Amino acid sequence: MQKSTVIKIPVESFRRIESPFDESVARSYIAVAEVKSLPIEIEEWRKINPRDPKVTSGVSKKIEKSLEDNPEQFFFRNRGITLLVEKALFDNKTNTLDIYFSDQTRHGLLDGGHTYRVIQNYIRSVDPDELNDINACIRLEIIEGIDDLDTAVEIVLARNTSAQVQAIGLEELKQHFEEIKQVLKDKPYANRIAYKEYELDDKGEVKDVDIKDILSYLICFDVDHFDHEKHPVMAYNQKSGVVEHFKNRRAELKKFIPLIPKILELRDVIYKELPDAYNKATNGKFGGITGVVQINNRPKMHREEMIFISDKANYRIPSAFIYPVLAAFRNLVKVEGNLVVWKADPIKTFRSLSADLAATIGERAKEIHNPTKLGKDQSAWKLCSNIVRIDVLERKL
Repeated sequence: MQKSTVIKIPVESFRRIESPFDESVARSYIAVAEVKSLPIEIEEWRKINPRDPKVTSGVSKKIEKSLEDNPEQFFFRNRGITLLVEKALFDNKTNTLDIYFSDQTRHGLLDGGHTYRVIQNYIRSVDPDELNDINACIRLEIIEGIDDLDTAVEIVLARNTSAQVQAIGLEELKQHFEEIKQVLKDKPYANRIAYKEYELDDKGEVKDVDIKDILSYLICFDVDHFDHEKHPVMAYNQKSGVVEHFKNRRAELKKFIPLIPKILELRDVIYKELPDAYNKATNGKFGGITGVVQINNRPKMHREEMIFISDKANYRIPSAFIYPVLAAFRNLVKVEGNLVVWKADPIKTFRSLSADLAATIGERAKEIHNPTKLGKDQSAWKLCSNIVRIDVLERKL
């Protein structure tokens, strides 16, 4: 059994909201606390909120302005904060509320994350001698006794309708990315992956690798759903569709998850080496293709970071060039029941085929003159796929 964490909150008032569902579902309480009394420890119990607060957003700025300009009215102008707790105990002699948390998948800051973060930033910015002069209060709603994750998730979803919660955040809340986290946990980029909307790292900086991109690369290798006639074009042009595909086929996709580290490495190798492969194969100029930017010809531009191979690239390339080439390597995937293996090393195979692949995608890009149309072009995906497919057949892999 997990040990409970107890957080004490001085409150101005506290009462229980009785309902017919107190014993069958949960119990509800309302408390009023001064904003300066909100414990910083609540920050550690944010996991159940599907979005990290963006303190520079319009919502956050309005909260901050209300707090600064009309502190006495802040209580009436703000919806307050909602907490899911294991247990809530109120001491009416000291006016202290003890809230108990024990499981970060079911307990914590359910709603009001922007409000909480703005309040904490505001309190920290005030001179300590002026804290006593802050006369603003916040409404706390406490829901006690939610025993299972699914119920907690449904409550989170229902409570976040006023500011759209992305489906990706709910997948994280349901712990549907745990297998992905496990296979990537030792990678140097692991802490840069955002598994929900606007997620911050331990230093308070925005994580810059979107899990939706990783899912889109994974889906390119879903050989149960795509073949040499049906190509995963939606991985390029439908990020919302990518999330739906993962959500609906999560059980089937689990067996492909161990391939992710190599898929990500392959993606960066393709990105970095495609331009030179094109130039050598065609005696052409990859940097002259519509949408491509040659960075080493522009001193003020930084080289493109290849996060998954810890390297840098000399070109900035639209993703429309990368996806058809990357997806072609699903021809190297072999499914044996619940086990998925590579028929051959995909990076070595790419390097042996890079001239043909680069020439094919490059020439197709020159014909279309539009990167977005290229990414949606079925023939580009098919041509790239056929190059790898023929190689697999010739090598009898």
